[in-house]
Amino acid sequence: MSKQIVAIIGRPNVGKSTLFNKMVGKRHAVIEDVPGITRDRLYEEARWEDKVFDVVDTGGFLHDPKEEFAKEVIKQILIAVEEADIILMMMDAESGVLPLDIELIDRLRKYGKRVMYGVNKIDGPKKEKTLLTDFYSIGVDLYPFSALNGYGYEHLMDSLTGEMTAHEEEKSEYPRIAIVGRPNVGKSTLVNALLSKERMIVSATPGTTRDAVDSVCSYYKKKYTLVDTAGIRRKGKMAKTVERYSFLRTIRNIENCDVALIVLDASEGIVELDQKIAGFVTAAKKGAIMILNKWDLVSKDTATADDLKKIVYDRLWFMKHVPVLTISALNKKRATKIFPIIDTVLEECSKRISTNELNLFLRNAVSAKEPPLYRGKKVKIYYISQVKTSPPGFIIFTNRKEGIKPQYIKYLEHKLRDRFTFEGAPVDFYIRQRKQKQGMHA
Repeated sequence: MSKQIVAIIGRPNVGKSTLFNKMVGKRHAVIEDVPGITRDRLYEEARWEDKVFDVVDTGGFLHDPKEEFAKEVIKQILIAVEEADIILMMMDAESGVLPLDIELIDRLRKYGKRVMYGVNKIDGPKKEKTLLTDFYSIGVDLYPFSALNGYGYEHLMDSLTGEMTAHEEEKSEYPRIAIVGRPNVGKSTLVNALLSKERMIVSATPGTTRDAVDSVCSYYKKKYTLVDTAGIRRKGKMAKTVERYSFLRTIRNIENCDVALIVLDASEGIVELDQKIAGFVTAAKKGAIMILNKWDLVSKDTATADDLKKIVYDRLWFMKHVPVLTISALNKKRATKIFPIIDTVLEECSKRISTNELNLFLRNAVSAKEPPLYRGKKVKIYYISQVKTSPPGFIIFTNRKEGIKPQYIKYLEHKLRDRFTFEGAPVDFYIRQRKQKQGMHA
């Protein structure tokens, strides 16, 4: 399940950004190196206890339809409201309830969303008793707090994350397949090609966002949910608020999918933006398939399918375990070959290897190449065990955790894939330290 989104809204100067900064602290932004998002610090990851969620800071709600700036701010707020799972509306205890607060409350009620009403700038019990009285007339549950000094903040966050626990989304009944890529690579054309086959039964379901449409289809009695996402644009092309939120929704769909189809333009080759998109899928630890679309536009005299696959793996070296398929979505050539590959990747993501097989593999791998010495001492690896699937995860026990460097983990991953494949599936390694026991070394 993807992280839930909390939108902080309210009129100007009620302390939205102060609360936003307190919630996200110094944590790293969810989206990196994307102009127009991290620059404005509108959208970041927050954590409270064991809950991790995304929080959006919006502009101050204004009401002046004659001003273009006010219209743009309102548009931004409404997009945030549309996308959010929970809305935290902030008011200012010192100024009391103003007409703008009432107007915004009335607008929110029309959305039927979960809304929490926070009253900021209450820094102690005395102010809570004297300043909160004006707000009772609104007829909603109130959360008094101070974003500046932290009074009431713990109760606010406990209540906020409690809402998440009570309203978690149910996992999709069918595997979710997200079609991702930069604009104009043929994502929607591919979806249409897959849905137009006579042997498919199609049931369209409305998407929860403006630019992602879910379609449930059946291929030889197996059902899948196809998610057509917005194209991820180049740097400098995301200045508009709508573009920013479209990007964030696409990232969310990646996080919530089972397999991502990374659509590439075979006629243009692999560009930097393709690398970034593939990086998003890798970071989300999702099963993946690379689709080389527009294969019909490539001259077969200059490049074969194998030539293109080699170029793909050279540019996307971190996805050499991911299958590549050449298709023409426009001509509906080879498009349905995607489904058997999806089935394979789903199986690989859920594959479980017995402990005996894993430790036989580990002994052979360590015999061929031992970990380098750490501070002049031998690094021993005792055993390995698989602890989860989707994605597959493995614990390796050693006598010196710090001695197992990323390069050696990469070596083990390469050997693991040689032995057990895990085609299209990400794998995780967790290093644990324990004392050496007799007969337990690899």
